[in-house]
Amino acid sequence: MEVVLLEKDGRCLWLENKVLNDILPKAIKSAANPFAKKLYLIIDWISNDYGKVGVDLKWLRGLGVPTVRNISELPHSKNIKVVNTGYDSIYNEEKLLSKKGYDILDKPCPYIRRIRDIFESNDDQFQYVLLCEPNHIIIKNFATLFPDDLIVLQMENYKEILEKNANSKPKRLVPYVTFLRSDVSEIMSYINNNFPETENDLIETSCLWIKSKASPIIEIEKLSKLVLKSISDAVLITTANSTNKSLISLEKSLQKKGLRVVQISSLWSFLNYKIKHENKRVLVVRSPIPNNAEGAIMKYIQGGIFLGLLELIKRSYIVKKIKMSSLFFFFKLRYCVLKSSAYLEAKEMGLLRDEYASDKTIPLKQID
Repeated sequence: MEVVLLEKDGRCLWLENKVLNDILPKAIKSAANPFAKKLYLIIDWISNDYGKVGVDLKWLRGLGVPTVRNISELPHSKNIKVVNTGYDSIYNEEKLLSKKGYDILDKPCPYIRRIRDIFESNDDQFQYVLLCEPNHIIIKNFATLFPDDLIVLQMENYKEILEKNANSKPKRLVPYVTFLRSDVSEIMSYINNNFPETENDLIETSCLWIKSKASPIIEIEKLSKLVLKSISDAVLITTANSTNKSLISLEKSLQKKGLRVVQISSLWSFLNYKIKHENKRVLVVRSPIPNNAEGAIMKYIQGGIFLGLLELIKRSYIVKKIKMSSLFFFFKLRYCVLKSSAYLEAKEMGLLRDEYASDKTIPLKQID
């Protein structure tokens, strides 16, 4: 089987730089550092429908990142920080935690934060129309901000929902950040054609993963007939039984190019697919959401079965547990022997515990 890969296939730059390479490593290191505040992620803020929507919880927990299910499980301590990243927070819960004095590391996706800002300062002259999946995390997170006459719709039902729920106000369309721009244009045209008596409005919310030069969506749309020649299937690497809007947009873009989309969620599924389609050319595309399947499959594509299996073993539950425990005890040992290093690391991360941050009288060498 011949595999074709996208040149720009990958994560959004914000997710790579701010979360995967910054916040999550800090959370893992701070958990073992006696001088650092511990970073906690709240599952309710980043996942929905028992992990089927949003962050892949198995992948996240496998990293060793400290998590709690909801705000009631947070420790009552000044030496922790609550992480607000990705899909932003459950708005009223974040405000409650702030009032209680919890320190919040506020690093949500800037495009999703913009949607929150839009509804925080909504204009009563408009009836807002939110293009978003009904089980999406922001529906839960921003629920207390939504106006009473908000219309939430999807591509498959927008005509029916608009006709049923529209009032006399002009419409203001707010699409979720990873909707295809062609979908947004279609709905806006329908609004203008069917409600022409009002001055309707569209707020541009598309994120860079949708509209930038590095967008896999743009690359898929520009795939030539020569590249697609003899390719009938697109294999989409993702988490089993999960869904998110970026994944749906990827599927739709691939289908528009005449490709059959096959979701694969493990190395074994990929190998089984390959056996059945040995003589095919296949386009392989990664999901924008990190998952456990991707590493082993990509290693297999790049270097064969040995590298694929080696990566699979590295990512297995038992090996991850051993690795996490070893890493934790390594940091603990290092911090016990070289306390000045631990102190400096906590300070550089901006996570120095209050009792050490306020004590400026002890020379650093005395810590050792």
